[in-house]
Amino acid sequence: MPFPKQEERVKCWASKDLLWQCLNDNNDDTSKCTKERQDYESSCIKQWVKYFDKRRGYLKYKEKMENAGPDPLPQSKPSS
Repeated sequence: MPFPKQEERVKCWASKDLLWQCLNDNNDDTSKCTKERQDYESSCIKQWVKYFDKRRGYLKYKEKMENAGPDPLPQSKPSS
């Protein structure tokens, strides 16, 4: 598969940005962003969709760790 041309890359990034904005505006409720998701998937090559999806997950996780810190470990009960 050839590398996407500049206008294809611009379209892909724009549709990704619209999807991410929709997800941010709707607290990651994917059911409210189906049109944006369809546009994104049709504008980007599959490898990029997979990469951007993983990237968003990583960035959300990183933001959570920076703001709230890791979830505490469950406390084990002392054995009797």
